[in-house]
Amino acid sequence: MPTALITGASRGIGLELTRQYLADGWLVHAGARQPGHAPGLSELASSRLVVHRVDVTRGEDAASLAASLGGAPVDLLINNAGIWYGDAELYGQFSDEAWIEQFRVHVIGVMTMVAALQDNVAASEVRTIINISSGSGSFGWQAKSPDYPYNSSKAALNMLAQGLAVDLRSRGIIVVNLTPGFVSTDMTGHDADLDPATSDAGMRQVITGLDHAASGSFL
Repeated sequence: MPTALITGASRGIGLELTRQYLADGWLVHAGARQPGHAPGLSELASSRLVVHRVDVTRGEDAASLAASLGGAPVDLLINNAGIWYGDAELYGQFSDEAWIEQFRVHVIGVMTMVAALQDNVAASEVRTIINISSGSGSFGWQAKSPDYPYNSSKAALNMLAQGLAVDLRSRGIIVVNLTPGFVSTDMTGHDADLDPATSDAGMRQVITGLDHAASGSFL
């Protein structure tokens, strides 16, 4: 039975990914900051769903998660946890604290999870790490009014994936950043036309077709 570990799984994109992988017969480890306040995960209760308390900005949470897994293989690690402050990220509106928190979640948090779980991924058959990025972190994307902390943290995440692809190549691990599109979730205020089910189905199709030539890519 293939195994996926998904962070930020309590709602939105992460919750829908959890739902879809469970429906396909996977064992899913779902990370949530407050599992007790995650009704969506409760509704998915299954013998193949294991919910963990995981705040990606807390190294001790990542270490505890790794310890609970032991040497169990993780075929697919999806670093999905994310934050966005909306208009509070526009020019002249954001605080240093907001900028720092974006990098803690989107960059340092991803590296923390990878460092803690790379042995589990390497022990699997699929050996794939997916980081949920954003088109707003691409240098080819032009915004009329950029969300500075969010966009720059996602750009840094794209560079992080390139480095991880190099360092984890010898272990046979594929690292790819995916953009889900602008998806209607609680984080975006549901102000988008793309629903999580459609976005996640598209990303899963891409994931299925990945090979080592794609490692380090932003797709």
